[in-house]
Amino acid sequence: MRHHIRPSLSRLNQRVAAVRPNKRLAAGAVAALLVTGTATGTAVAFAGGSSDTAHTTAQAASSQAAARPSSDAANRSEQRTALQTSAAASKAAAAKAKAQAEAAAKAKAAAQAAAKTKAAAAAAAKAKAQAEAAAQAKAKAQAEAAAQAKAQAAAAAAAAAAKAAATPTYADNLDGWIAEARDILAADGDHVPSADAISARAMTESSGNPDAVNDWDSNAAAGTPSKGLMQMIQPTFNSYALSGHTDIMNPVDNIVAAVRYANATYGAFENIAYGSSGY
Repeated sequence: MRHHIRPSLSRLNQRVAAVRPNKRLAAGAVAALLVTGTATGTAVAFAGGSSDTAHTTAQAASSQAAARPSSDAANRSEQRTALQTSAAASKAAAAKAKAQAEAAAKAKAAAQAAAKTKAAAAAAAKAKAQAEAAAQAKAKAQAEAAAQAKAQAAAAAAAAAAKAAATPTYADNLDGWIAEARDILAADGDHVPSADAISARAMTESSGNPDAVNDWDSNAAAGTPSKGLMQMIQPTFNSYALSGHTDIMNPVDNIVAAVRYANATYGAFENIAYGSSGY
């Protein structure tokens, strides 16, 4: 209704001017104007009761009514500005919230990726450490096995050397045969004559020949010829030979059996060692 206020006031002023001489009519017009102002929401005031006063008051009311649309437009403009500012603020807040959410999601994803990378690196490092530990353990076991094998080989070599050192070597001649026979007799606990006594008897019996065989004396005639270095007959040799030394033609075995026979028969080998007759 406000856009109709200005034309109505103009017409009302014309009516008031036409009836200015009539104060009663002016008063009625003023009353009508007040009613109209009240109905339209426009404040209209008159001071005094003359037509001039009424006319002045009408002009003031007209001016106020004319100014009201500008004020209303300004209010509407302010409201629109406030709404626009509020919408812009809401939009900015939403954009900020969205940006913050995106940044948080991006940071979370980056943290998860970093944690995954860190876990993978830790797993790789653990696997590498385990592999290195296994390799070191294997190398250590191999080194220990090699050292043990080396120690065993050294021990075996030392034992062989000790055995070789403990086992004397004998020359393959009369002196060597006599020396070996004497060691065998000593190990068995028999009386051991001197090397000279054994050598003297061996030279008397066979001239030091371990292969000598007497096939012409009475023993030979009886079917048991004297044989070997100490010229023993087989039955006597068999009775006095030691275990492991039973070859009558072996000079060492022959000496052992002859010494044991002389010790048993003549009290000591030396008692027949230097004689020229048979024993």
